[in-house]
Amino acid sequence: MRTKNLKVGFEILTPAKARLIAHLIGDGSVYRSNHDYNIKYEVKDTESLNSFEKDIVFVYGLKLTKGFKESGFTGKPIPFLRLRSKLAFQDLHRYATYMSKDWKIKKELLLATKEIKKEFLKAFFDDEGSITNEGKKGIVKLYSINLTGLKQIQKILLEFSITSSIRPGYGQKRNVYGLIIKELIIFSDSVGFSLTRKQEKLISLM
Repeated sequence: MRTKNLKVGFEILTPAKARLIAHLIGDGSVYRSNHDYNIKYEVKDTESLNSFEKDIVFVYGLKLTKGFKESGFTGKPIPFLRLRSKLAFQDLHRYATYMSKDWKIKKELLLATKEIKKEFLKAFFDDEGSITNEGKKGIVKLYSINLTGLKQIQKILLEFSITSSIRPGYGQKRNVYGLIIKELIIFSDSVGFSLTRKQEKLISLM
C-alpha cells in the first residue's frame, strides 16, 4: 500500500482532531484489514458527515471515499466516509482505542485543554447522545456497552461542572449502560450538541 503524506502539523491535537476521535469512537471505526489501514465513519446525519469530512481535510489533508452500507437493523442504506492511511491510523491511536466494547481515551487527550475536551464531548454526544422525557423533565442520555469508557466521559463532564449517573440494563440484551444528565441548562451552556436537530430539542426541553 502506498503511504500517503499527511498535512504539515497533523500531529497537533486541535479541536478538529478531537471531533474526529469522538466520531470514530461513536459511529466510526479504526481498523486493519489485510494490508489496509482503515478509518471509517457511517451515520445518517448529513450534517455530521459534512463535519467529519471537513475535519479530515483540515487535520490530515486527505480526501475520503464515499459509499453506502446496508443497515443490519432496517435494511436501508447508510452513507459512510472512508480513508485508508497508515499514518493517520497511527496518529489516531495516540489518543484513543476504538473498539465498541472496550474503547478507551488515552492520556494525551485526557490532559488536553478544556477547549479540546469540549469539542470531543460535543461530537461524542452528537453520535451517542439522545434527549428524552423522564416524567415531567427532559434528560440527556449517552449509551455504550463500555462501562469503563463511560466513566472516563463522566470524569471529563465533571470538569465542566456537569454531574451524571450511570445506569445498567439498556438495549435488547440489557448489556448497554446509560449515562444520565439531568441538568440540561448546565449541559447546554457548557457543552451542548453541534448537531442542529439535537441542540434544538435540548433547548425545547429546558
